Amino acid sequence: MNREQLAVVVNFVILLALQIFVCNALYLGIYFNVLIYPMFILFMPVHYSKSVVLFLSALTGFSVDLLSGDLGLHMAACTAIGYLRPYMLKRISNNDQIELPSIGRVHVEQYFTYTGILILLHHLILFALETFEFKETPFILTRTLLSACLNILLIGFVRM
Repeated sequence: MNREQLAVVVNFVILLALQIFVCNALYLGIYFNVLIYPMFILFMPVHYSKSVVLFLSALTGFSVDLLSGDLGLHMAACTAIGYLRPYMLKRISNNDQIELPSIGRVHVEQYFTYTGILILLHHLILFALETFEFKETPFILTRTLLSACLNILLIGFVRM
């Protein structure tokens, strides 16, 4: 195992532990959920193939589901953003070389576009599957927007 792979494994374990033991224990009200684990998917190395990204995304969601007692909700949301990640990276890149967005390397708009769209999508899928009632659409959208804003700011703060 090389240094980069070891770093990815350590990142996975740390984010999973933070999510399960710290973030899941936080209660900030019904509208705010602290979900730190999607950072693993967002900031995986860019040279990983699409199949590796999808596998690691599904594994991330499955691990959170397994350790928090959910039934595939996180796995579905993680797999969706893992699928869209390469397209979003390509869309925000200014040149032919695709790189992970960083507040220091690219414009802040590109960083928050990438993070924002994928986090919003993750949260929308997660909360829609969790609630699973059409009449709860305003609640789902409000919860998605507020939780996404909180988590986008948190991820931006962590990545600085």
